[in-house]
Amino acid sequence: MMSTPIQISILSVAFFWSLTAAAEPMYGVLMVVKGSVKVSTPQNQTTDAKVGGKVQEGDKIVTAADSRAKIVMADRNVINVNPDTEMVISKYENDAVSGKKNVELNLLKGKVRNNVEQTYDGEKNKFLIKTPTAVAGVRGTQFLAGFDPKTRMTSIVTFKGAVTLASVNPQGSVIGAPVLIKKGEMTQAAPEAVPEPPKPMPKEEIKKLDGESTASLKGKNSGSEGEPQREVASEGGASKNPPAEMIDVKDKDLGMAKEFKDVRLDAPSTPKVVATPPLVQTTPPPIVNSIISNTNQKTQINVRPVPQN
Repeated sequence: MMSTPIQISILSVAFFWSLTAAAEPMYGVLMVVKGSVKVSTPQNQTTDAKVGGKVQEGDKIVTAADSRAKIVMADRNVINVNPDTEMVISKYENDAVSGKKNVELNLLKGKVRNNVEQTYDGEKNKFLIKTPTAVAGVRGTQFLAGFDPKTRMTSIVTFKGAVTLASVNPQGSVIGAPVLIKKGEMTQAAPEAVPEPPKPMPKEEIKKLDGESTASLKGKNSGSEGEPQREVASEGGASKNPPAEMIDVKDKDLGMAKEFKDVRLDAPSTPKVVATPPLVQTTPPPIVNSIISNTNQKTQINVRPVPQN
């Protein structure tokens, strides 16, 4: 059976849109913005970050002192940009067709908390955090990466999973062997020196860092003056929420549910319908006809039943 011109046209349009959707670059949405946060594009266009704004590959996020931002990427990875930080999303690929996933974040200054929900093998699929003196790689974990431009020291604290850290020289070549930082451990690397052996951190300090590095805030959002801050569910290691539920119910009114195909919003509770119990017909009580007391101080009760219809 031959296809009509209309059928061919419809198929062509559908094929075109499928290609367009597959070719669309990954992006993230700013779910929390506090204080002064700037987003600069590769074309050097700088804007004030606002809740609901998009960030894409090539964008640079800069936070001032006492400012922070939370970015939820479309593949459910979460990036918390801490105060006084400069970070560039150098590469962000997640091709659903080929399965290729490559992420590269350049940390120029400050600290970034990453909650990596996707799985990376470190070879075909990579998630890397680069600083001017080191590179960290993960397969799926939660960790805090820091870089001090004054001392040029790179630091890693792992909250969940494991992270590899290797020092690099100014040409980008790895110096020595990388180290593995497991859950509850930290390390740091000096310029052009092998990272220090990882050491465990006190649980109290880990818990404190875990909370401080996550942008789940109360108060008012500076990006929308006078508008209440939308609070986002914490994705910290101590949280009992499943990884997919990164967006709080309060964020639904931002109209961003359709932006995340892989992120499940909390389903609205369905009111329970309680069935009305059926009426049970019972025999009505008999009618007391009379009460007669006898001489023995005993009472005799005469009852007249209700006649049945």
